[in-house]
Amino acid sequence: MIITRAPVRISFGGGGTDIPGFYEKYGGAVVSITINKYFYSFYNPREDEKIQMISSDFQSLLAVDDFYSLKFGEGFDIPSAVIKHYRLYHGFDLFTASEIPPGSGLGSSGAVTVNMVNLCSKLKNEKLTQRQIAEDAYFIQREILNLPIGKQDEYAAAFGGLNFIEFSEKDVSVEPIRIDPDVKKCLEKNLLLFFTKKTRQASTILQRQEDSIKDNNNSVIEAMIEVKNNAYLIKEALEGGHLKRFGKLLDEAWNSKKKMSSGITDEYLDRIYGIAMQNGALGGKIAGAGGGGYFMFYCEEDKQGNLKSALEAEKLGFLDFNFSEKGVTILNNGNSM
Repeated sequence: MIITRAPVRISFGGGGTDIPGFYEKYGGAVVSITINKYFYSFYNPREDEKIQMISSDFQSLLAVDDFYSLKFGEGFDIPSAVIKHYRLYHGFDLFTASEIPPGSGLGSSGAVTVNMVNLCSKLKNEKLTQRQIAEDAYFIQREILNLPIGKQDEYAAAFGGLNFIEFSEKDVSVEPIRIDPDVKKCLEKNLLLFFTKKTRQASTILQRQEDSIKDNNNSVIEAMIEVKNNAYLIKEALEGGHLKRFGKLLDEAWNSKKKMSSGITDEYLDRIYGIAMQNGALGGKIAGAGGGGYFMFYCEEDKQGNLKSALEAEKLGFLDFNFSEKGVTILNNGNSM
């Protein structure tokens, strides 16, 4: 058996500027950190050519006679696309499970694809770098599955840790953000995640953004430039240990992000955000493209009791987490790629 896992991430700033329609023209930048919530794959070879995949998250099963029988549209598009891309002709059983629900805004699709790329590259004896894993995962989703995604989730899951990632037409730069360990512990304690119990298709929102960029929608482009510039300020605040400034920058980022596309927020999400700000949060944002998933808030410890009580009264689920330094990993032989 081979067991692999890839972490999901929380994005602090710059989300949405990692889509090619934007960064190829204006450049993109994001700040994100991986957390200790993972997507897992459990692989077992078979002696015949049959392929069987079981998803714990969707409670579904796909069984085919051989590699050539794999098709898209049956609920296993990402693993099927990676398997086809790497030409795994032999039979196997694959069980997958995630610690967070799909459509959560924590980059789960990127983690799934990165995890599958890492597994398949090992089976093909291809030693890929973290960058190659991220790029392969992005290519499979964008070019094979035609998903209107950006690159940050793939790079976050492949590299792990706290990073400032810049995107341009020619390159992607991954710069680890170095901050004082005590500041990092304080940041970890003061970040709170709450599940809105609304999942969404990020592709719908991202497609609207891409269409707006193609149409030269100035208001959307200006909002995305604001979000990009905010990512640089967030990086500076973290490096300087200015966590109150960081919290307020999250609020600024959210106000800019809401202007990027319809569907990012709605009356319910705006009301939840207002309740959080009235109960101690300095700032926050939806963790992913928008429309649902997890809300992330920055709130100092002495005010967290009020915030938790207020949001739990709204039936939001609190998610306890810690930061994670490792990216995609093969667990049962201890090698991290």
